[in-house]
Amino acid sequence: MAFNRIARLAAAAAVTIATGTAAFGETVTIRYSNWLPPGFFLWEKALHPWVQEIEKVTEGRVKVEVLPKVVGTVASQFDVVRDGLADMAFLVPAYTPGRFELIEFGEMPLLSNKEEVIAPAFDRLYRKHLAPLNEFEGIEVLSIFSISPAQVFTKTRPVKAIGDFQGLKMRSPTSGTKAFLDATGGVTVNKPSSEAFEMLASGVIDGQLTQANTVTGFGQTDLTKYALILPGGVSNSVNVVGINPAKWAEISEADRAAILAISQDKLAQTVGDVYAEAEDAAMATLKEAGYDITEASPEMVAELSKMLAPIEASWVERAKAKGLADPAAVLQEYRDIIAAAGE
Repeated sequence: MAFNRIARLAAAAAVTIATGTAAFGETVTIRYSNWLPPGFFLWEKALHPWVQEIEKVTEGRVKVEVLPKVVGTVASQFDVVRDGLADMAFLVPAYTPGRFELIEFGEMPLLSNKEEVIAPAFDRLYRKHLAPLNEFEGIEVLSIFSISPAQVFTKTRPVKAIGDFQGLKMRSPTSGTKAFLDATGGVTVNKPSSEAFEMLASGVIDGQLTQANTVTGFGQTDLTKYALILPGGVSNSVNVVGINPAKWAEISEADRAAILAISQDKLAQTVGDVYAEAEDAAMATLKEAGYDITEASPEMVAELSKMLAPIEASWVERAKAKGLADPAAVLQEYRDIIAAAGE
C-alpha cells in the first residue's frame, strides 16, 4: 500500500515537472503598450532595439508584440501593466504626482545635466536602496532611470528673472516641476507631454517645463519661442520600463536572467546616452529656429537654490515616513556619483 502511494506521488510529480517544462518551452508573447510618437528618439534608438534584443537573447522563446496603439491613457500605464491590460510599457511615475514618492530624489532641481551618468546611476541606487520597499508593487521593474532635466520654454514672454514666472500657466508634468512653480509663482497645469501640442496651440498654457527634445520630438518647435536654461534644470523625471508579474512568471528562469542582463542599468545607460545626444541636437534645432535662449546667471541660480531648498527637505521627510532609513544619505550618494563624473 505504501509502495503504491509513493508510486502515485512520484508519477504525479513527474507529470508536474513535464507540464512545467513544456510550458516554459512554449513561446511567450509580451504585449507592449507604446505611447511614444513614431520616430521619437527614445523609441527608435533605445526601447525598440531593446525590445528586439529580448527575442534574440531568449533565442525566440520570448517575443514582444508592440500594440498598434496605447492601452489606456499615458498617465495610467502603471495600472495598465499591473492589471494585465497590456503586459509591458514605458511609464512616467511622475504623471501621477504623490503616488511614487520614494523615487523623487531623482527629480530634485539643479541636479545634473549628465544624462549618461544619472540614468544608470539611478537604476543602481534604486535596486540598492528602494527596491526592498516595493513602491512599485504590482509590476516588475525591468529598468528605471532619470533622464534629461526639464528646462523652461514659453510662448508669451521670456523668463529672464525669477519674478517673470509669476502667473505663467505652465505644463508641469511632475511633482518636482510643480514644486518649482509653487516656489517661483507659476501656475501648474499637470498634463503629459502627449497633450502639450494642443494646449500650446490653443493658448491654454503659456509654456512648459520640459526637455528640449520633447519640444522638437513632439512637433512643438513652432509653438514656443523662449527658453531659460538652468544648470541641472528645474527638475527631472524618473521613468520606468515595467512588466506584469504574471507575464514575467511565464518566462523561464534562464530567459528572465537573459532579459535582465540587457535591462536594468544596461538599458538605463543606453537611454542616458540617447537622451544626451538628443538634447544636444534639440538645442541646436531651437537655436536654428531663432529661439531667444537665456542662460541663467550664477546669481539667479544661487537665489533659486535657497528658494528650492524646502523641496529636498520635504522629500526627506516623506521618504522617511515610507520606510527609507536615511533619505538624505541616498540623495548625497547620488550627488557624489554626479560629482565624481565631473559635474
